[in-house]
Amino acid sequence: MAQKALQRLSTGSAALDRILGGGLPARSLVVLAGAPGAGKTLFALQALFHSARTGGRGLYFTTLSEPSLKLLQYMQQFSFFDAEAIGKQVNFVDLGSVVRSRNAQDVLRAITERVEREEPALVVVDSFKAIRDIFGDAPSFRTFVYDLAVHMAGWGAAAFLVGEYTDEEVAQCTEFAIADGIVRLGSHREGLTATRVIDVLKLRGSDVVAGRHFFEIGPEGLVFYPRVRSPDVADQGTALSCAERAPTGTAGLDEMLGGGLPRSSATVVQGATGTGKTLLGLQFLLDGARRGEPGILFTQEETPDQLRGIAQGFGWNLLELEKRGLLSLAYVSPVELSTDAFLDRARQRIERLGAKRIVLDSLTSLELGVSSPRRFKELVYAATKHFRALGVTCCLNMEVAELLGTAQLSGRGLSFAADNVVQLKYVEQGGRLDRGISVLKARGVRHATEVHKLAIGDGGVEVGEPYQGLRGVLTGLPTPLAGA
Repeated sequence: MAQKALQRLSTGSAALDRILGGGLPARSLVVLAGAPGAGKTLFALQALFHSARTGGRGLYFTTLSEPSLKLLQYMQQFSFFDAEAIGKQVNFVDLGSVVRSRNAQDVLRAITERVEREEPALVVVDSFKAIRDIFGDAPSFRTFVYDLAVHMAGWGAAAFLVGEYTDEEVAQCTEFAIADGIVRLGSHREGLTATRVIDVLKLRGSDVVAGRHFFEIGPEGLVFYPRVRSPDVADQGTALSCAERAPTGTAGLDEMLGGGLPRSSATVVQGATGTGKTLLGLQFLLDGARRGEPGILFTQEETPDQLRGIAQGFGWNLLELEKRGLLSLAYVSPVELSTDAFLDRARQRIERLGAKRIVLDSLTSLELGVSSPRRFKELVYAATKHFRALGVTCCLNMEVAELLGTAQLSGRGLSFAADNVVQLKYVEQGGRLDRGISVLKARGVRHATEVHKLAIGDGGVEVGEPYQGLRGVLTGLPTPLAGA
């Protein structure tokens, strides 16, 4: 017999609903925990007003925390707030005087009578931790929590119990054992910056996406960004086809690759500063625009105005292509970068534009928003899988520190995540720095293995003939072959 799916309530955030395994289970009792300022109250109100917009009623019980008038004053600055819903679909009830009586049955009765009268879809008790602080850990409090959970299920309502709980209290307090779900909001500090995080520790009957996810607080309220992970096998799209090619817009490089980059592949373009990585990426996007394939340049280095100025010097009018929807320049400062949020927005932007080509400039700047080298590699691997699933051919620029004298395969060990690796480098000849380009890896493609000459001229990046009569070109310090 087929299993019956749980009835669920949307939180108002499609991203958070995915994290929760489809939304908030109906009749569930969820403890919403976190330090002061974590966003608990804002999130509970956001969910409550969303329920009201979709036809459900909501009850918000205040205890010994902020009074309802003060809450409403602050909530009016957010777009989810609806003044017309107050007193109709959304009602606020002050339990402060009942809680001070220190009688658990009186508190339960006050909640029960109001819920039975209103028949809400969602109930919030804020702060539930204040009730615990009044009653302590007496046996009557455990009974109170249990009875509240039973009554909520009987009423058909889902409930948030909001509180400023520590990690130790999450592990020990009665309400966490009885609750169907535990959602913790907090922040992760790295250097001088802090990132807001959400973690679903428990949610009965739900296939939650485990781990730490991210959110921001803005005019819309809480905006959630699931942590980047590889797409499910069923969602990974078609296998890489080397028969279909995306020309790079640089004739000599296309010849080295036997016709261009395989469609939906990921290419790491690595090189020292000034070797031409950004220009090569622009030419790749411009070639796509000429073919009617929209493209996006995700940049953490040059701003859109700077890029338009650079392009103008080569006779490329980026603004015209932007107006026609064939090119998008997406800039975010690496100083305030939240990597998972950035990649989630990137996927959304690709879908909105219908992009077929993207350039990420650069992985080096993107790494600033990642806490560890391992996590950085995981993010790059997952990102390339998501881009392929979207049918996008992508180039990922990476700067290497070495100017000369290196023959390493790929900066920071990212070659495993890339289908192709192209290296740009300086080559010293007669006291002069020339440029070279080589294809170190091209999965499933027969490619040129020599280092070719590379020059930046009036028309952009140009790839010429291979270096002849020299050995050690890959090191950047070539010497003539004997007898050459």
